[in-house]
Amino acid sequence: VALLLQKIALLDLLVARYGSQASDKFATVCPLVGASIGQHYRHSMDHVELAALVASSVGNDASSPLLGELHYDMRVRGGTLEKDMSLSRKRLVDVIDVFQSLELQTEGERLMTSPINAYFNLSADSDAEIGLPSTVGRELGFAAHHAIHHMAMVKVIAVQTLGLKEGELPHGFGRAPSTQIFDKNEK
Repeated sequence: VALLLQKIALLDLLVARYGSQASDKFATVCPLVGASIGQHYRHSMDHVELAALVASSVGNDASSPLLGELHYDMRVRGGTLEKDMSLSRKRLVDVIDVFQSLELQTEGERLMTSPINAYFNLSADSDAEIGLPSTVGRELGFAAHHAIHHMAMVKVIAVQTLGLKEGELPHGFGRAPSTQIFDKNEK
């Protein structure tokens, strides 16, 4: 949830800084990165939302012998979520609600160790998906880790293309927890 709140905080910063031009800034493609904040938000949220929804479905019916399935590469690219900050914010809030519902409804350890299958396209030479056995917890961790790395790209876009100062961004934005811990221990 903290990562999603950081994303919302950046949306708020864009509105505070750029007012009616905030949506244009959200959709501005950075020449260095070749993508916009909106594109990185949409992509990383595809993974986070999928993992949250699969966790929710497993949590709501833990007695089901069927494994949950995540198909990470079956997603819609482009579209309004990459350009519309209001829709992007709504998606973030909706996924936060899913996570908060999970915290209230399920027994955490049982849910986190529930088996699922994660599917990926691992080669550009074929459109065949490769299925890998996993757990809900592992996939939630993957989605968070993946989102952090996309947030690092968002930070580059925000600073290099939009002109924001790094210190204006939410604390720890785009930095892995392990890096933050290392930095704190080096002081």
